[in-house]
Amino acid sequence: MSPKTLLVVEDGREYADAFERLASLDGLAVRIVRAAGLREAREALEAGGVAGVFLDVVFDRVPSSDLAGPRDELLARSGGDRALAERRLAESQGFYLLDALAPRLAERPVVIAWDFALEPKRLAALRERVPLLEGLADDASLTEALARFLRKL
Repeated sequence: MSPKTLLVVEDGREYADAFERLASLDGLAVRIVRAAGLREAREALEAGGVAGVFLDVVFDRVPSSDLAGPRDELLARSGGDRALAERRLAESQGFYLLDALAPRLAERPVVIAWDFALEPKRLAALRERVPLLEGLADDASLTEALARFLRKL
């Protein structure tokens, strides 16, 4: 069986490295591809072969110029406070990436590192654009997250 490719979009390497270790330890046929932001994620999806996507939410280790999302709208809603607008953009980056990538994600399982237990309506609304979207419970392990992809693939 050829390995399935999981695209991990994060500003660090924690998730990608952990998934690689877990897959290696368990002898799983999974190839991990990491993207640091929107441009790299689009390139990976356009290259083809990506079976599933994992999105981190908080991107606080990248230059603000690399963040996707409605920068001007957030600046206006933040009363012109650029630092506050950029912090809001970084703290919700995974959702802005999900929105930007949605047309390319419609038929792929997607897990975002967010617990929707108290926000079922938000999850339902997001699933209108990304039907196979799931959240990751706060108490879920990375092993569980990886297993979730493998079951769907």
